[in-house]
Amino acid sequence: MNYKQKIWIQLESEQDNEVVTQQMLGEWYLKDKAFYIKYTEQTDAGEVRHLLRYESNELKVSRKGAVDAEQVYRIHERREGFYSNGMINLETAAYTYQLIIKDVMEHIVLGLPKRLPFSLVWDYELYVGEQSTGRFKLRLLLKEATAI
Repeated sequence: MNYKQKIWIQLESEQDNEVVTQQMLGEWYLKDKAFYIKYTEQTDAGEVRHLLRYESNELKVSRKGAVDAEQVYRIHERREGFYSNGMINLETAAYTYQLIIKDVMEHIVLGLPKRLPFSLVWDYELYVGEQSTGRFKLRLLLKEATAI
């Protein structure tokens, strides 16, 4: 089944009890046994295009543009990645504590969600080399995009 839809994204990122919230338009689509989320972020350094791929309890986040980065998240596993912004190149790793999908009633969704709204939630420790840079909790709330 292939399905594509314009979405409204609310991204909540928490580190050290500080929460940052962003909102943006994007696209959500189902393809084969995965779903994808695409959106573009405007940063001080320039435009960054994000592509998230979720399949079988694994999330892959790729960023291209002013920042090039890739990280894979899989529950209770440490996965290697990288980060580059044109001035520095870093090898990263993430140990994932939680990776779940929740419906609008906050119930855990097993398998792929078939309709909006839903949230993708992940909690991980990020490492550069062997040094921890902190624990992060992210929540992407996806809603159908309506006339704004």
